[in-house]
Amino acid sequence: MGLLKQMVSNMRLRHVLPIAMLMLFSGHISAGEKLLIGTPLAQHAGGKQEKKWYYPFEIPELKIKQSNDGTGIISDVSCGDCDYQFVKLTRDTEVIVNARKTHLLRARERAGMSVFIKFDKKTAEVKYIYWSE
Repeated sequence: MGLLKQMVSNMRLRHVLPIAMLMLFSGHISAGEKLLIGTPLAQHAGGKQEKKWYYPFEIPELKIKQSNDGTGIISDVSCGDCDYQFVKLTRDTEVIVNARKTHLLRARERAGMSVFIKFDKKTAEVKYIYWSE
């Protein structure tokens, strides 16, 4: 009879323990929320992180105006659903030459030549300027 009690006890632990763990943790998660491991705590009110999408654009002849701190504009840039003709260079803009990040002011050297850029359609801010030499 002792063997039978031990088997029943083991079976209870195998089934009850996972259910108890699920109940323990499900009380902290509201319906519709997902438990995300490794996500940062700083999220906006909706609970989801916002992912920015950058619009790629090829410029056959770079027309750039840039101040000494690297900020400025690139003119003659347009997209189908944008109403502006230039995009802005900010301190967050990255210049990548031959797959290596370089200083923002290096973009001046490429004036009049072809480059690729990626920019945010909503804000018209350039995230990347890149080319190969």
